[in-house]
Amino acid sequence: MRVCLASTSPARLALLRQSGIEPLTLAPDVDEDEAIRAVEASEARTLAPGEHVLLLARRKAADVAARLARDDPRFDGLVIGGDSMFELDGEILGKPHTAENATARWRAMRGRTGALHSGHSVLRVAPDQPP
Repeated sequence: MRVCLASTSPARLALLRQSGIEPLTLAPDVDEDEAIRAVEASEARTLAPGEHVLLLARRKAADVAARLARDDPRFDGLVIGGDSMFELDGEILGKPHTAENATARWRAMRGRTGALHSGHSVLRVAPDQPP
């Protein structure tokens, strides 16, 4: 069975490879900020971190699954989407994006405990099956 990783994360790719899986990788086309804003606006509440990462994992997997079904109708396999975020003292910390930001964050976190939230979504894509 084929596996497609709906991610550009080197860490996620390495984890699958260490498990003996050599996946196809496709970058999901999901506006993460807009997806969160839309759900929070429609539900008139702020998503908890676990809901946040699960929503994004599902959206990423669904986007790539739909593209595979459209562009490679013979694809038969699984699509894996994932998202993660770090929470420290109730604040969600996104990707640091620069070495300087990462260093500053590590210093601020020293001696403290946070929580890493991870969301995963696995979808089956098969010929003649709607995504």
